Amino acid sequence: MARLSVACSFLLLLIACEGNDSPRPDPGYEYFPLETGTFREYEVTETRYALAQPAQTRTYRIRETIGLKYTDASGQDVYPFERSVREGKAWRVDSVGLAWRTADQAFRTENGRTFIKIQFPVRESLRWNGNLYNTLGKQIFEINAVDRPLMLDSLAFARTITVVQQNDSTLLSLRKSQETYAGNIGLIKREQTSVQYCGTPDCLGKGIIDYGFTKTTLLKNYGR
Repeated sequence: MARLSVACSFLLLLIACEGNDSPRPDPGYEYFPLETGTFREYEVTETRYALAQPAQTRTYRIRETIGLKYTDASGQDVYPFERSVREGKAWRVDSVGLAWRTADQAFRTENGRTFIKIQFPVRESLRWNGNLYNTLGKQIFEINAVDRPLMLDSLAFARTITVVQQNDSTLLSLRKSQETYAGNIGLIKREQTSVQYCGTPDCLGKGIIDYGFTKTTLLKNYGR
């Protein structure tokens, strides 16, 4: 009888553990919301490096506004968005793009190139080719944080995911790009680095930048 009791307890424990590995109750669509009339405004800090010249840093604002939804020939709902830029007081339209979401992927078309921004259902270590529908060559995107709280200056976000798009580092170069998305808001942070380091014997491995750029994009305001 004692052995039977132990066996039953072990079976219940095993079932409970298997239950803990069950899929998320939702796919994570909240991280890529699409709604006509909503906007997100970002502050961008960009630093450019050139050989034998001082680094040049500029700060400006970007605002993206989602327009009226339409349905394409395949029956897919598509949301156009308009991107405006402000350096100083006046906004100017910079570009337009498209965003849409299927059952298992989130897409954006920017500057004529389509990217798979998120794969669903979201989970840590999920990997996919973000450049599958453009000509830039295969690039593996990976989710490395899911449902994490985050503070950006005075803005608090209860649930975020981070998508690493590139992280290639050598003694001579660094290529890194990642994006963070918040639930029911969308993109809140983008970090991009593409630099070439000095490779002469006297400076190799010291992290001295010859040329390239760094760019940080942070959400400052959002709404409708």
